[in-house]
Amino acid sequence: MSEPRLLGVLLCYNDGDLLDDSISYLLNQNHDLVVWDHGSTDETAGVISRFKSHLRETRRIPREFDFYDLYGEMSRHLIAEYVRTYDWISWPDQDEFLEGPTRGRSYREYLREALESPFDWIQFNNYNYWFTVADDAAVPSAVARVRHYCLFPDCAPRIRSWRASSTNIRCFNHNPPDGQAAPAGFNLRHYPMRSARQMQRRLQRDRAGLRRGGANFHYENMTRREELLQLLPSQLHYDDGVGELNPAPVFNWRTLYGHGPEES
Repeated sequence: MSEPRLLGVLLCYNDGDLLDDSISYLLNQNHDLVVWDHGSTDETAGVISRFKSHLRETRRIPREFDFYDLYGEMSRHLIAEYVRTYDWISWPDQDEFLEGPTRGRSYREYLREALESPFDWIQFNNYNYWFTVADDAAVPSAVARVRHYCLFPDCAPRIRSWRASSTNIRCFNHNPPDGQAAPAGFNLRHYPMRSARQMQRRLQRDRAGLRRGGANFHYENMTRREELLQLLPSQLHYDDGVGELNPAPVFNWRTLYGHGPEES
């Protein structure tokens, strides 16, 4: 089989501290990249500019553009411009890193296997990584610094990877694409909270007021229980970067996220 044509997609907003890692990871997994910045005010634009010669497409979307329409807009763009050129699309959230079902092979190697299979899309197990007092603040890379994690088993479906020809209009990447699901889930590393300062900025500014009906309620819920968000290393598993991820749900993320919108 010839080298598969892989396309990565990133929608960015004020996660510039993680963006160098996010872009580098997908480039190292042999993906061309489409990167849209939804009006970031942090270092995001500078990071994108440094990588621009390595990216297939970059675009700055005004912050006034409704976030709830952004996934649909990108979906239509991919269908119009890219699905006939590429074999497979990987579309993580900007604070997520996609892996195969085990660490025995790289993500791109698992995608080659997926392309040769009869299946069209992959759902991912969401491993939440969270800052703790054990993190070395002198390490600039959040991926290298934040090593404690736990599976979030009952979150909304993480459907982040599919055959390009199966691309449909995405609803926050939770809805199934066209075609047949792969029977085995892959893994993703999710870094929503990387330091106390970043956490407060995310809750108090960057994600404030994002809830609409029953969508994105968890940011408001976490803001109400901020004293619970400082987790101890003993509450989570430790990732040494080599061994397989531990799926035992030793921490219940619903104690922070809630199960639905809560009254003020």
